[in-house]
Amino acid sequence: MARKPTPASRESAVKPRSNPPPASEGRQARNGHGKSAADARQDLIARAARNRDGAALCRSDPLADAKAAKGVAGLARAHAAELSRRGLSAGYSEAAVQLAAEIEDHLQALPAAALAARARSPEQAELVADAASTALAVRDSILRVTRGSEGRAAAHAFGLGEPFSARQPQHVLRALQRVLEAAKAHPQVAADAGLIPEDLQTMRDLVADLEKLPGAGAPLTDEAQALVEAQGALRAYFDLVAAKATLAFAGDPEERARLLALLPRADDRRHARRSADAAPAA
Repeated sequence: MARKPTPASRESAVKPRSNPPPASEGRQARNGHGKSAADARQDLIARAARNRDGAALCRSDPLADAKAAKGVAGLARAHAAELSRRGLSAGYSEAAVQLAAEIEDHLQALPAAALAARARSPEQAELVADAASTALAVRDSILRVTRGSEGRAAAHAFGLGEPFSARQPQHVLRALQRVLEAAKAHPQVAADAGLIPEDLQTMRDLVADLEKLPGAGAPLTDEAQALVEAQGALRAYFDLVAAKATLAFAGDPEERARLLALLPRADDRRHARRSADAAPAA
């Protein structure tokens, strides 16, 4: 897919902004009082990667997460001493603010993918839409039968937890390929989800057609990928703040409620069916 050139800072999925961390952060890490913003960032990214390995999806709005980050970080700084005592150093809040800024950058770059989608021929657009609809239906079915601890690993094998944009053929192609590969490795999960040989053959045919589209085989180091990774890291920060604040503010329920109210809520409608037309633009 043709895409507008992106800054060098987006060549890797979730790359720190070019501004170096304040010298005080480096001193803080060396003195053992907590992680620097850079170290905290790497920890959050690692936590987000483990969440994706468990097929955990970010179901909240990325822009809402980015906007909430400053408020959450501000309140965390106001209680820095207690939260640091419980393992959440100030570096985590600094990293969260950086991640929020990156999410906003990625969201601004996403319209380029939407413009590329509008440039496709009607036949190409119909192919991508049909393939995306099939992938979404299969992913939804897999999600329903992989609730257990062992099932989450299988769900990840089927592609759940990975970036998916119904308008980008790279994403749709990879989603179908992951399903076909996982169906061989996890036949019982595929059977529980209701996949039959005719379904698998349909997906093979769609894969063969998608591979012929321009850009379908392009690497997935794009804005949608970077957005999902940055948002996952920010959600990991929110989880850490909420967990530690629950104990740190056990004697101050009003302050605890004030902090928890700042955290954006994920969509509770986990199994709401969405057509390809209802999926995000990019």
